[in-house]
Amino acid sequence: LGKGGKTKQKICNVSGCAIDLNDQDLILEFTGTKAQRRKAQRYVRCVTSQRTGAVYVSEEDVSEDCTVLTVPQQAIGFVTGSKGNFLRTLEDEHNTIMCFAVREGQEATEEASDLMIFGDRIARRGAQLSVMSVVETKVPGYFTDSWHESGATFDDKADMVGDWGTSTMELTQEELSYAIGSQGKTRRKLARSSGCVIQYINGIVFMSGSRRQRERAKEYLKWLLEQLEGPIFIDVEKRDDVTVLEVPLDCIGYVTGRSRETLSLVEDTFGTLMFFLKKDGSATQIEKLAIFGPARARKGAELMVMSAVERKNDGYYTGKLTDRKTTTAFFDVDRLRMEPEDMAYALGKEGSTRAKLATASNAILQFVGTMAFIAGDAKERQRCRDYLGWLLEQKDGKVSVDVQDRSDVTELQLEGEDDVGFLLGSGLQEMRKIELECGVFCVMADGPDGGNQLLICGHEEGASYSATGRLKALRLLTRLVTEKIVRSSWQGKSGGKGGKGWSGGERWSGGDRWGGNRGRSRSPRGHKSSYQSSASKGSGGGGKSNSWSSGAVAGSSWKREDSWRSSTGGGRAAPALPRSGGGSGGRSPTPPWRKSSRPSGGSYTSRNW
Repeated sequence: LGKGGKTKQKICNVSGCAIDLNDQDLILEFTGTKAQRRKAQRYVRCVTSQRTGAVYVSEEDVSEDCTVLTVPQQAIGFVTGSKGNFLRTLEDEHNTIMCFAVREGQEATEEASDLMIFGDRIARRGAQLSVMSVVETKVPGYFTDSWHESGATFDDKADMVGDWGTSTMELTQEELSYAIGSQGKTRRKLARSSGCVIQYINGIVFMSGSRRQRERAKEYLKWLLEQLEGPIFIDVEKRDDVTVLEVPLDCIGYVTGRSRETLSLVEDTFGTLMFFLKKDGSATQIEKLAIFGPARARKGAELMVMSAVERKNDGYYTGKLTDRKTTTAFFDVDRLRMEPEDMAYALGKEGSTRAKLATASNAILQFVGTMAFIAGDAKERQRCRDYLGWLLEQKDGKVSVDVQDRSDVTELQLEGEDDVGFLLGSGLQEMRKIELECGVFCVMADGPDGGNQLLICGHEEGASYSATGRLKALRLLTRLVTEKIVRSSWQGKSGGKGGKGWSGGERWSGGDRWGGNRGRSRSPRGHKSSYQSSASKGSGGGGKSNSWSSGAVAGSSWKREDSWRSSTGGGRAAPALPRSGGGSGGRSPTPPWRKSSRPSGGSYTSRNW
């Protein structure tokens, strides 16, 4: 089970199989395809075997979705970490299951042990290269000597399908330091923007992926190193991995920030690489910013930079734009002009509400000037607009929402006005922290029988003990409403004016303390572990981070990038308690995205705008 069910959930994530534990009979039930059930049962055997001694695996166990890496004895403790902490951190980072084991028919040796890495190809390769890098710091040359002698890349032969492979490059110490970046940020940006698995092992860059991904990774790394000498020229014509944005000269310093800190923040947030292109010698009042990476990441970075420019140069991009709703089912961008009062409310304190809506809907939501830009596929854009509409309607209390045909809403029925008053009063801070932890958006609504219900909205259903999702939020909120206990350890102010009760705050950890207390070790001999792994980030589409921080960089000119200039105030206020008889309360006119009903059956057409 693990602490708070984390080990069970990790096995579910890696295998793709749902696992239920019958507490009375201590029986595990596996639900999924035949292959998923087989993998999950294998992982459970490996995990539970560590509690009693050595783990033994058969050739069948390692014949699929498994990489075997030999680790020298003098580095095992270093790789495992105190009470298995380091291996568990790698598991969380790469979504794998890892343990030291002995293969049947082979004898254990005193010189080295085999580390079993279970998971999909990309996850296993990332974890393998991370362990190899750690081993090289303890035993220099253990892997890289073979690379120098024969060009060995230590790929699993079973993974060499299609054009998958590994490219390598040796760097100088100066180049290596720059390519790694502070706390490995540059390496991670290279990996996310190229789609390649990238790791540095004793001065050698290992890049694993398809041929196209490796080519891009080598190009991006080359450009990064060329930047050490000054501005670079990049031919962006006929490339499908770049977006070019024109930035006015008087905003360059604001967009770049001190020592490039602000631009790096945008790169870190979306997993892109960004370069100002070398001028062609003509005298212009603009510079061209090249944004490299996947299309979705490029659009998020582009809108974030546009938002910053508009704060410095009002109307530069949006002055002549009009509202737009696309009908394509694939990734596209809608835009909608908003009233200042509504935009201030939808932003929340330092952009916390905007980020919450984006995470819950799995869309990109960014405010540029007075326009809201919503990017995603058709369902993601519609979800984001629905949530935005509900958010603005709840300023006067509860909203009326038909959730019958929706698959992105989980209902929590409330007993009476006492529960409503608690959630919008002393329990509001806890509810906001649950939203942040689970990646959901909550709104108070009328129940089907005239009662009260809390709608838990989000694209990810999850499970009761998953890292994120609606079902986890349902469990935590049910507990909160039932016991009406507010955690006294929360550091911060109570809710009230200016949106202080809606800002999210620190990550709420109360949910995991309601689970079990059983941990597991990652050392070959299976010592008991008391390690508590750090909580996952909220997810949009498969683990990617949609936190969209407003600016945690020291000295950055974007520290309060989402502060909205409005006479109504910059924060998001809590909604009023439900009132009988309705009442306008001085609301702005009904926004255009709420003037028509949501289509049934998931069809999105222009008449439903």
